[in-house]
Amino acid sequence: MVIVAVLGGIFLIAIIMVMVVYARQQNEKKKIEELRRIRTLADRGRQMQLLLDEIPPHYVSSDLRVFIADQWIDLLHEQEQLGCKEPRIKTELEVAKNKLQDIRSSNQPKPQPIVDLQTANGVRRNLKQLNKIVIGLYQERKIAQRVAQGYLNEVKLGFTQTLVEVFRASANKAEAEGNQRIAVVHYKRIMSELNRNNPNGIHNQTLLECRETIAKLEEIIAVQSENNDNELAEGVNVMIDNQDSWKKKQVYDD
Repeated sequence: MVIVAVLGGIFLIAIIMVMVVYARQQNEKKKIEELRRIRTLADRGRQMQLLLDEIPPHYVSSDLRVFIADQWIDLLHEQEQLGCKEPRIKTELEVAKNKLQDIRSSNQPKPQPIVDLQTANGVRRNLKQLNKIVIGLYQERKIAQRVAQGYLNEVKLGFTQTLVEVFRASANKAEAEGNQRIAVVHYKRIMSELNRNNPNGIHNQTLLECRETIAKLEEIIAVQSENNDNELAEGVNVMIDNQDSWKKKQVYDD
């Protein structure tokens, strides 16, 4: 009887020890999972900050920029709820709230068009990332389909605008240098980009202006071509006259 009691006690102790070890393992697993989640949220937050800092304000609406800032703030609060007590949380929250306040204010920076392709490509990479984030939030059912579609349309328009600004800058430079033919090529590139994404005719006025500009440039090109033809003809006539004079001189000398 005593042996049975002893064995029973040992068995009970063994069960308790197993339960304690299992509980500790579960707690460790939970802590590791929470740390992993915090790192993921921190990475997403940095993405939001990067998008706000590196996408020029005129490529997306203030509403979309407010949405990005709100997402950043929510990500920081979620890290707090998971027990993150890192000092950066307070600092980043202050920065995010200041950014949100700036966006909502009327003191928005004046649009600065992009003039080089390298800068445009950098902005386009960030717009692609924003597009991916919006789709992800919709798939997670954090935003409605109508809202997501509106933001995706904005991103697409911003994507088009980057190239339009680069081509316009190139066209202006070519015109200033007197290279009308090159300018026409760039204006046609602008029209091609706008025609690819022209919802509800939003770019119709710009397309019309491009057509009118191209027509004017082609008139200049035609006049220049005619003048060049006349100069070439005059040059040929002068050469023939000189040749005839030389022949006459040769006959006279003989």
